Amino acid sequence: MHETPSWSAPYRLAVALRLLRARKINLISIVGVMLGVGSIIVVMSVMDGFQTDLREMIRGTLSDVIVEFDSVLVSRAGEIRAEVEKIPGVEAAAVQVHTVGIIPAKHRGIDGGGQTHMAVRVVGIRPEEEGRVSKVLEHMLPAPGQPKDPFAYEAEFVPEDMPRVALSEWTARRLGKEVGDRFSLITFDEVVEGKEIRYRANDRWVLVSRIYKSGNSEFDKLHIYADARPESTGAVFFGTPDATIAEMRVKLRDYRLADASRLAIADAVGMFDLRVADAPRAWVETWEERQSNLLKAVNNEKFLLAFVLFFIVVVACFTIFATLTMTVVEKTRDIGVLRALGATPGGILSIFMLNGTLVGTLGAGLGYALGMLVAFNVNSIRGFLRSSFGWDIFPSDIYLFDRIPTHIDHPAALKFAIGACASALVFAIIPAVRAARLRPVRALRYE
Repeated sequence: MHETPSWSAPYRLAVALRLLRARKINLISIVGVMLGVGSIIVVMSVMDGFQTDLREMIRGTLSDVIVEFDSVLVSRAGEIRAEVEKIPGVEAAAVQVHTVGIIPAKHRGIDGGGQTHMAVRVVGIRPEEEGRVSKVLEHMLPAPGQPKDPFAYEAEFVPEDMPRVALSEWTARRLGKEVGDRFSLITFDEVVEGKEIRYRANDRWVLVSRIYKSGNSEFDKLHIYADARPESTGAVFFGTPDATIAEMRVKLRDYRLADASRLAIADAVGMFDLRVADAPRAWVETWEERQSNLLKAVNNEKFLLAFVLFFIVVVACFTIFATLTMTVVEKTRDIGVLRALGATPGGILSIFMLNGTLVGTLGAGLGYALGMLVAFNVNSIRGFLRSSFGWDIFPSDIYLFDRIPTHIDHPAALKFAIGACASALVFAIIPAVRAARLRPVRALRYE
């Protein structure tokens, strides 16, 4: 009795390999799949790295949970902070006060420039508290010979009552200032005259005690820091409660419990400000909620790029489809000979399916290796292009980072490679089925 050859019969693989070598156009399909898979891995690695570093950077400046409460309670900030730190799961808390400031500056233009104004947010912090909840102080390194306190500056002819502030590197460059320089900062006080309320501008000279760079250029452009301790020179910026905003930054031991901690924090602050307890989601938010638009935009861009780049693989798979279709037409007589020698329809089907699978597997494997090689050395490639041709593919003045961040997700990369193999297999089905349906007699008579 004739035994039907199994799916893994040696002749099927041998014929599939011969077809692969015989048609040079298969090389184009392999290269297409390789470039598609490699591009997806590189782009996803960069986007994952960008997303990971961005999240770490934002979380480092905002802490885990942000609570807004009535600014008139700043005088009781110590009591509020103590109640919050009693909550299980809370590691530390720090109070900040914010007010609006205006800095006179010069703008550059075709007319030679002129006077303009920069609107900034003046953030009052207490260094001993802030260092426990965020990484802000880590970016405020002291100049040589200066104290560690970010708002202390020792020099001759500097008035002791002059407020000290920390500028971002971007703002300092925009103003042309360095540590030890002075500039004018305008803030506002509320003035009540009868039943009317107006705001009075206070123009003060301030001293640059630190220049910092958090890495978040959009954050750095809007914020300058001042000392909020009552005995400090920076306290003059926050004397009028109605002209300031009070916030508490809370660091959690386990961020996964943020939703449960939010309600407990709202209850603790609600003892002093009932609005917080009555509407916790309006006054207590995680850092992800505050930056939700930015995080969603980055995540959507990541998946959009993956979707677009996968079309490279799809185009390569169409090449596989076209190549196998032409092969079936050209090898009709050979298929008839195989059928006459005892090959089953399933055997013929498996030959062409194996051919498409081999093309997809070779392309995906080479693409995986290429993607990993480029992802691991992307900053070296960037340096080579910049030094050799003057091309900077990742300008630091446009993006948030000085280097190209990468984070290689091996399971995800393998999924893309397997997806490419599966796509090649799917596109090989129709020509393979057509070949399997050929009748031996008609195939042998084919001219």
